[in-house]
Amino acid sequence: MKIVGCLTVAIVFAALAAAPALAQSSGNFTYGSNGGTTHCVLESSGNISGGQICQETCTLQPDGTVACTGDGQGKDLCVGGFGVGIKTNSGNGNVFVMRPSAVVGLLTDVSLTKNSTTSIGTSSALAGVDFRVAVSPAPAQVIPSYPVTYASRFVQISSNLFDVLGTTCTTVSTTNPTGSCFFNFTESTVSAHSFDWIATGLSSGQYMVTVNWSSSLGNAGISRALTCVGPVNFTVTQNKVFQFNRTNSF
Repeated sequence: MKIVGCLTVAIVFAALAAAPALAQSSGNFTYGSNGGTTHCVLESSGNISGGQICQETCTLQPDGTVACTGDGQGKDLCVGGFGVGIKTNSGNGNVFVMRPSAVVGLLTDVSLTKNSTTSIGTSSALAGVDFRVAVSPAPAQVIPSYPVTYASRFVQISSNLFDVLGTTCTTVSTTNPTGSCFFNFTESTVSAHSFDWIATGLSSGQYMVTVNWSSSLGNAGISRALTCVGPVNFTVTQNKVFQFNRTNSF
């Protein structure tokens, strides 16, 4: 697991006076960033650097087997996150609107190969990043209560070309000195994402709001899967909801 970055948090308190007929609402705003100068960069070669990198690389070995190295395969890999504090005012109907915004990079690289002893006809790669927001202490509740996928990609290539051209692929000649055939496909992206979570069940007091993210990687055949996260901005605002999920009467 590799976690890169520093945490900087700025808190600003504000009071907003609404018109007397609409009652009074007050609250505060919290902004945090783990980014600074740590950010994902898409290079001209297609590689992604910077940020929090999580990757798995599977390569063909001399004995014909495929060996994988890196941060592992599956969900909830390379977990990162940070938290900020926010204080609610008295009164009913307080909610937090919580928005993590992140730059997310994905790289999926897959290859096929055949030589005189080995044939890899199918390869795939999965790369993704999920975000989750939590608020404590209870009975605060977060909507939605499940992780949200900020970016995810699955790539797979399959071919029977090597079966058709088997004789040519395994014949060593001046034009084919290695005696093998190759087909390669690489795709890389870097995108920015954000999503709003809502916290309800709040009362007057101090709350800790946290954001966490984790990577998902999956590989088969000759492949490389990589995720990059950073920078991450986390904005939390307190609002007053007079009618939750319904039209206000005024």
